Amino acid sequence: MGRKKLENGGSGHLGPSPKVESTRVEFNRAAARALDILTVFNAGDQFLGNAEIAERTGIPKSTVSRITATLSEMGYLNYSTAIGQYEIGPRVLALSFSLMSKLQLHTHARQQMNDLAREANAVVGLSILDDLSVVFIDTAVGDHAHFRRAQVGYRIPIALTTMGWACLSAMNSTERIRALERIRRAYPDDPKVLENIQRGIAEVWERGFCISMGLFDPGSNAVGVPYLHPDGRHILAFNLTAPKTVLTRKSIETKWGPGLLSLVQDVQRLGQHSPFAGMRPATTVSPEEVKKQR
Repeated sequence: MGRKKLENGGSGHLGPSPKVESTRVEFNRAAARALDILTVFNAGDQFLGNAEIAERTGIPKSTVSRITATLSEMGYLNYSTAIGQYEIGPRVLALSFSLMSKLQLHTHARQQMNDLAREANAVVGLSILDDLSVVFIDTAVGDHAHFRRAQVGYRIPIALTTMGWACLSAMNSTERIRALERIRRAYPDDPKVLENIQRGIAEVWERGFCISMGLFDPGSNAVGVPYLHPDGRHILAFNLTAPKTVLTRKSIETKWGPGLLSLVQDVQRLGQHSPFAGMRPATTVSPEEVKKQR
């Protein structure tokens, strides 16, 4: 098979993408493996070779070689003959076009995100739930922000972040119980993970936002607010993050948490009418029930 050729090189590394397993008859393993390979590329990865892709995905290298050659032929990967590695191809952009066009939330919210980021001298992010992670789809940075924004496509775990806790709080009870059980299995030696999740969900139900004091990044604090898309099938979250010297607990509780919640409500009034913005949904379990999932 032919390969789209590039002559420059590069490298980078970030963790593997989450995997989805299914026993359904219609589940196609080959297609799933191809998608696993595409999603294993992350923000820090310009080029990856077959060996590293195989290591990250757990797919045999011989199988990886066949799939990457096919993906290259179709334009989803580009191959560099100079270094013998692959990078994401431009055709991948088409995969996200339909979803982003439908959501439109990032375009409706951008001005409010910019305004809040400048006022708080912080980073304001917007992400969408994807399995046990959230993926950034937009960010805004204040005029004198103290650290870089997360790039579009950057993935963070729902178990450890305010964005994730916010998304968990907006799930229906069946989805949330299933997700909490998977998280419990993923962090068997760290009971504080589920304790923090429980607290975060309770905070959202009580006041509309949840707080993290240096739990994901020891040098920074964060606040998160959930947003359920009007179609009811996509859960998103906004967050505001800054160094702990800038974003104190008192300032979060009295100003920036309510400010981020107000941003979500403003976006709703602009036409993105979500049934959930800091209000406890009808189909939930109590914080006590969440605790039982530990």
